[in-house]
Amino acid sequence: MKLSTKILTGMLLLFIAGLFISNSILKREYDKADKSDLYWNYGKILEQPFSHINIGGGNITNIAFEQSSKPSVRVYKNWQGYEKEVVKAFVKNDTLFLKFPNTYKDIFEQNWMGWNTLVRVFSPQLLSVTGTDTKFEMFKIKQKSISINMTGKSTFELESMSPEFDSLHIIQNDSSQVVFEMSPDYKVSEAFHVKFVEADLKAVSFLDIGHGQIDSLKLNIADGSGILLSGGTLKKGKKL
Repeated sequence: MKLSTKILTGMLLLFIAGLFISNSILKREYDKADKSDLYWNYGKILEQPFSHINIGGGNITNIAFEQSSKPSVRVYKNWQGYEKEVVKAFVKNDTLFLKFPNTYKDIFEQNWMGWNTLVRVFSPQLLSVTGTDTKFEMFKIKQKSISINMTGKSTFELESMSPEFDSLHIIQNDSSQVVFEMSPDYKVSEAFHVKFVEADLKAVSFLDIGHGQIDSLKLNIADGSGILLSGGTLKKGKKL
């Protein structure tokens, strides 16, 4: 057998062995995962209790929140940002701080990140959300009050499983967008009821509470900002 043939054969065997070892490692990791956990393919980077969240950056991907008895922050394992510990998370004074670098230069990675939810946050409740240049979504929410403060190029969306809210306090600036609506899993109606809404909108921010029937409303809206209200709310005329 020629030397070149031996070298090629050896390289091929090494390649096959590498694939076998990699598959074995991945299978062991898969077998160890708790399949009853819907998000078993997300690695936990924090498991401390908190009631508030403050996010800096992250609007290049989606960040999701769901209520859970066990607090945690999870990052998608198949994203290289998980291994490189790109997302920084810590808790201080009952507030979870999430920090993103937003320095992704690869256009293909940016597009992929934009189509996926790479970070998931869990807690029994979330009383307030503060975000700058972020994309944050809350799913299947059952709590009745929350405070929102969004600035920069940010989007926030809350999908509720309860049609009754006590109070919503909203501050928006720059080009932020905030939406409140019923969860698609709530099959009864798209409409919800809110006792009191206070909203302060500046610059070119936009607030959508068009499916809400609001008892009392306090607004401060800049000329360049906009708010979507239901016809029933407008007819009540309770504006300040």
